Amino acid sequence: MKTMIASAAALLLLAGAGVATAASAADETVSIAVPRAGLDLNNPHDARTMMKRIDTAALEACGAYPQSALGVKRAIASSTCHRDAVANAKAQLASDQASLTVTGVRAR
Repeated sequence: MKTMIASAAALLLLAGAGVATAASAADETVSIAVPRAGLDLNNPHDARTMMKRIDTAALEACGAYPQSALGVKRAIASSTCHRDAVANAKAQLASDQASLTVTGVRAR
């Protein structure tokens, strides 16, 4: 059990180190299109679906992938990169575009 906790703590520290360096010169800006097709954002179910799409795209834009460890995803979800990416995407929801863009800056 102690080994598992130590391993998880080490993983979180490594994930945090990647997030903490997000402002360096070697960073990469990543933009991901998020489709609105078939969604009525006035419908609560569709609005939740859209927010899930935005959150998933923001995680990826900021450096997490579907196969990333849960600790990595949690660290990125609490990062400034993720928070800014989601906020910027939400601001685009008022437009009539067919899709919106989620943009994140991740360390290379």
